[in-house]
Amino acid sequence: MRRDPKDSTSVCYMQDPKIMPEKITALLEANGASDISVTEYENMTGGYSRIMARFEASFTIQGNHESGSYVLRGDPPEGQAIIETDRRQEFDVLKAVKPYLNTPAARFLDAEGEIIGTPALIIDFVEAESTLPWIEKNEASVLTPKLAHLAGSMHTIPINKLPQSLPKPTSGDPLTDQIMMWKETATNHAEHLPIFRYVAAWLDANRPPPVPVSLVHHDFSTANMMVDPNGDLVIIDFELATIGDPREDLGYFKAYSQAAPPDLIDENSDDFLKIYREITGFSEEQLNPVVMTYFLVLGVIGVVSQVSRSGSSMARGETLSTGIAFNLDNLIFGHAAWLAATEALEAALDGEVN
Repeated sequence: MRRDPKDSTSVCYMQDPKIMPEKITALLEANGASDISVTEYENMTGGYSRIMARFEASFTIQGNHESGSYVLRGDPPEGQAIIETDRRQEFDVLKAVKPYLNTPAARFLDAEGEIIGTPALIIDFVEAESTLPWIEKNEASVLTPKLAHLAGSMHTIPINKLPQSLPKPTSGDPLTDQIMMWKETATNHAEHLPIFRYVAAWLDANRPPPVPVSLVHHDFSTANMMVDPNGDLVIIDFELATIGDPREDLGYFKAYSQAAPPDLIDENSDDFLKIYREITGFSEEQLNPVVMTYFLVLGVIGVVSQVSRSGSSMARGETLSTGIAFNLDNLIFGHAAWLAATEALEAALDGEVN
């Protein structure tokens, strides 16, 4: 009997090194590969949203023999995901951005989970070190210009090269969408949260000059970056990508950095802004320290909003153990980021940011 993709038994197969080589072999065969060998299948730690494993493989495809290390990313059982995202869209985004960015190549897709047992994709394994451990042994400031180049390159990928399925602003304006969402959060929460309404009003009244919409990573932080042997930044995890205001990524990066320092932008903010503006063509009016403060506040209220929604879900008994761990982690992050954003907002209101 064929199992339904994403039932708990099927998904658990992803954690079984005895079963998975055969399933991966079947997926590669379905994509035209032959002479396949899959070995050293091992589950990976890190990340809340997907189940991941690393394996070695060799195979022949389209007349070429390949071998190396690969990563399998699959969905957890139904109802246990921290956030629901789509593996086909993630696969398509990775394919689209690879010519422009230092990111793992997407290789194979099981969009419906008919072979792997859950929707999954296979990407190249990249030899690189997590960013924060790398910074502990090296000078953080050397990454600032590289971060500016990475962000600028990502935010200038032609829209017509990206998947048409990417979510776009429903109102036509990404800031309008964001502000309306926070206003709704203020009133739809189990308990009314006026802070969201106040901050949304400030965001609405202090909108910066618009910029062209672009790809937005939506989880742009050191947690989703690595440093390769050449000292260049590698960016991963495009599962939350949308079309929106690119400055949202910069604000979120600064928000995340409050809980997981250092803030690579602040290591040399003048150089960062100069390089980023040169790549994107943004004017100083469109991106300056005041505008960065605006998007820091926008990024933080998004995190706090997520925590508040998750808190209501936990209180109702709707959140499973993995979600609870994720939300407790987010509480620490959200608290640190909120304090930083409050200070930045007060400074902006007092005219101290320039």
